Amino acid sequence: MNILIIGNGFDLAHGLPTKYEHFLKYVDAFKRFKDICKQESVKADWETANEEDKDFILHFANLYDKKPQIYKEIENLISNNVWIDYFWKIYKSRGIAGKDGWIDFESEISRIIQTLDKARLTILEEINRGQKLGKMTYQQSNILSPLWGKPGTSCDSMKFDENAVGYKKTRFLTDLNRLTRCLEIYLSNYVEEITPKVKLPDIDGLTIHCVLSFNYTHTYQRFYDANKNPKIRYDYIHGETKAGSDVDNCNLILGIDEYLEGYAKDRDNEFIQFKKFYQRIYKKTGCKYIDWMNSMAQMPSGYGRNGDAIHNVYIIGHSLDITDKDILSSLINMESTKTTIFYHSQTTLGNQISNLVKVLGEDRLIAKVHGANASIVLQKQQEAIPIEH
Repeated sequence: MNILIIGNGFDLAHGLPTKYEHFLKYVDAFKRFKDICKQESVKADWETANEEDKDFILHFANLYDKKPQIYKEIENLISNNVWIDYFWKIYKSRGIAGKDGWIDFESEISRIIQTLDKARLTILEEINRGQKLGKMTYQQSNILSPLWGKPGTSCDSMKFDENAVGYKKTRFLTDLNRLTRCLEIYLSNYVEEITPKVKLPDIDGLTIHCVLSFNYTHTYQRFYDANKNPKIRYDYIHGETKAGSDVDNCNLILGIDEYLEGYAKDRDNEFIQFKKFYQRIYKKTGCKYIDWMNSMAQMPSGYGRNGDAIHNVYIIGHSLDITDKDILSSLINMESTKTTIFYHSQTTLGNQISNLVKVLGEDRLIAKVHGANASIVLQKQQEAIPIEH
């Protein structure tokens, strides 16, 4: 069995704007041009805009004309959305500081939710000591203030009752769901309307039986499985874009990893809705890759006549981050399996090796990359090949 694992680098290698910063720029463009799209002067505005803005104006004008319900939905989803406003501030501040536009939604959400959880316990502790109201610490206030109230306000001097954090949790969860649905609209109505101009030769020639995608998009299906081979099985572990979704049935997973330990991990469910394992169960994204592994385990073990592994795992565009340790280690450690990891630069290679140590452990990694029957191969990606449509 041959399994292909793809991460966001796969989409980026095809020239698709799937970084979080791309999404933020899309939302910002909508805010800037939403009134223009409602005016007859849209052509004049388009002619004076830069190339990136021209693309956005054309896209939004087309949405307004042909998909008015989607246009209106975007308008509603981004209005007073605490997460979108917060992420945009971070993005802009990085630009002012001369840094790149990199922003990790999930890391930021995790930092906020963990701080909110600690603030809840701090406030309750003061109330349980006999105080009518409680205060959060200066550090907690410093982190939460940008999302708590009006711009420029601070939580440091505020006192809260025992329900205050619960109210904010509800708002944060509602706006996270709105953000996630807006991201789905961006990917399905904008990104997946883009036709890549290149293909990856390392992948194009492979016989693939299963695709495990950490992306929301259908790039492999659209351009490497255009004939929809019924023998290729797919598992979108973080959900996938779907036509006809709304904020209630969008199945994209956008959340955080478990941060509690021990007794609290199983007993404290106050912020469980933000966690990815919960979202996978609630949104029923499934874990089809486990069925694939079970099928592999039932096949004969060992290697073929030429010393080739019976099973192959190909990984491309994935950072091998420890947050996906359970999935990656399970597949890489399958018996009679060779794993080929593609990298596009020496910097990427260094990061992937570092992450592999965290995923597999140093001794196991060394054993797997050396020797005549090495079961992990690190292979430089070939240059993408231009294609004609």
